[in-house]
Amino acid sequence: MSPIVNEARKHYRGRINFVDANLDQQSGKELSKRYQVIGYPTLLLLDSKGNKVSTLRGVMPLALIEKEFDNLLAREKK
Repeated sequence: MSPIVNEARKHYRGRINFVDANLDQQSGKELSKRYQVIGYPTLLLLDSKGNKVSTLRGVMPLALIEKEFDNLLAREKK
């Protein structure tokens, strides 16, 4: 999923913060436990307060990811 996420990262630069977690490292393990990640690839969409808004599991098309990002941005404007 990395090329798709990289494309989204370019498109949403400055509007959405992207954080990568490596499950082979302790910090990644802690995040996966905190947000109940059970497999990967997994994209977690968090609001500005760190609350989980949406979980996207598996490989998916850029258009679907962008729709979820747009929903997150609209929610944050409220």
